Amino acid sequence: MDISVRKEIKNLLINKDYANLVELCEEDSDHWKCLRQSLYEPDENLRWAAIEATARLMQSRWQAGQEEKVRDYIRRLIWSLTDESGEMGWSAPETIAMTISLIPELLEPYGSMMLVRALEEPPLVNGALWGIGRLGKTIRGQVEILKELALETFQSGDPQTLGVAAWAMGEAGLPAALPYIKKLVNRSELARVYIEGRLHEKSLGQWAEEAIGKIGISFDT
Repeated sequence: MDISVRKEIKNLLINKDYANLVELCEEDSDHWKCLRQSLYEPDENLRWAAIEATARLMQSRWQAGQEEKVRDYIRRLIWSLTDESGEMGWSAPETIAMTISLIPELLEPYGSMMLVRALEEPPLVNGALWGIGRLGKTIRGQVEILKELALETFQSGDPQTLGVAAWAMGEAGLPAALPYIKKLVNRSELARVYIEGRLHEKSLGQWAEEAIGKIGISFDT
């Protein structure tokens, strides 16, 4: 792949120029290939921008009547979450969830399939939790069915996982998570969550307090 394509994609991701990213990827397969590779970026800001851009590209294709093309890509991401694929599926749960948030018609069956597979793979758990939070109450029914798997994530010793779990359960409004979230209220370790286009860093206690409030409102209504 031409190095100029890589530089161009990287610059657009840095600037979050999603309109031009979508246009270039629609016009040229090399740009689309480079964007897909950016889903493996170790730089969090670039990786999240790539996730966002990919989801917007899928939305553009869906609106253009290329529904099967979109479904085919989502199925490939789902496949990457399986042992048989030989891949690890980095960024796949987040990309699937972000795409579903823009194309709600894809929630079933792909939301459930993503959760079942990613929640059982330790390296992908944070991505699955983020997907729950991004989709919020629209996926609460599926989370209820997989409640045991979802709540097991609170047994993690990783503050990042605990922070994302608290935020996710708050967004989904899952009352069963309250006892687990309350245990985090006095913890000061930091966790980052990508929300509305940027990374937010807060203590576990802050994430917990916010989640408890959201679950309380959800439960009351």
